Amino acid sequence: MSARVVVIGAGIGGLVSAALLAARGAKVTVLEKESWI
Repeated sequence: MSARVVVIGAGIGGLVSAALLAARGAKVTVLEKESWI
């Protein structure tokens, strides 16, 4: 997979989705409004 993905929100769902996509080869960016995750 060579997709570029933006995940909005670093809750449990966003982080799990980002990890699974990255494990499959996607370039993932996670955006979160808070300064900590």
